[in-house]
Amino acid sequence: MKIWIISFFAVLVALYSFWVSLGIEETAVPNFALDLKDPDYYIENMVRRTMNVNGEIGTILYADLVKHFPSDDSMELLKPYLQLYNTVGEPWHVMSETGWVSAGNEVILLHGEVEIWRLDSEKNRVIQALTSELRVLPDDEYAESDQPSIIIHPSAVTHSIGLRANFSHNHLELVRQVRSKHKNKTSG
Repeated sequence: MKIWIISFFAVLVALYSFWVSLGIEETAVPNFALDLKDPDYYIENMVRRTMNVNGEIGTILYADLVKHFPSDDSMELLKPYLQLYNTVGEPWHVMSETGWVSAGNEVILLHGEVEIWRLDSEKNRVIQALTSELRVLPDDEYAESDQPSIIIHPSAVTHSIGLRANFSHNHLELVRQVRSKHKNKTSG
């Protein structure tokens, strides 16, 4: 009889220990699962260089702050500044308030006030464009916006709705409702 009582209490202690261990495992192990909608890392003062097929600099992307999102491998940018190099002359410069980069870096969406410019060999702006919501395809050296745009050239200021930029051919195109005002040159 004594063995039955000891066995009974041993089984009760074992069941109680098992029940307590289940409760401890559920409450003691913190849940470190990452919400994929949240950024998994941040970078301050980022500089990213990409090379073209010839091993030369293709683009340089600067940003004050980068947030990376693991759910789609995209990045959000604060104050992005992009330099696009081509084989002819000085690079193109593109700057905006915020931006987004797709996975694989195929598409860059620039938001807010967007400024595009190019310098001559003496570092003077030879052309400047102002727009918003610019879509940049860095590998294709192409950008476009369907928003109101202004191109400022040394001899004219032109307004339009929509802008296309072919950086490889150093060409800016205004899409529709184009109005231009040429600057008068006075002789002195």
